[in-house]
Amino acid sequence: MRADEDQLEVAGEIAALLDALEQHGHDIEGETAGDPSHQIVISRLRTFALRRTPPTNYTPYADQPPVIRIAYVWFIDTGTNEEFAVVMLMGDKTALGNNWYPSKVAAIENTLVPDWERTNRTTMRK
Repeated sequence: MRADEDQLEVAGEIAALLDALEQHGHDIEGETAGDPSHQIVISRLRTFALRRTPPTNYTPYADQPPVIRIAYVWFIDTGTNEEFAVVMLMGDKTALGNNWYPSKVAAIENTLVPDWERTNRTTMRK
């Protein structure tokens, strides 16, 4: 039963991170260890990743795998000038470490963002 409990805990932490992004926007982005979101520096876009691990203000007990990253990109609605984040993908980088990023960034830049822009013509990347 512990595995089910662990999965439920991870799901709750993911929900807390998404809620924090929705509630606080850019204010959760930073460079220090406790910041729940960091910019993905290898991306040529302004791509960020919510971080479950290491522990953050929203995931204070997440000190063991899975090492979840939730990648998102900021857009602006050209009609209302409203800024919003679009989650592009999520994954566990436990096994690959930072080598997880290149293929995910390529998918975001070459497929996911262009697909979003094609189907949401009243938005543009920030």
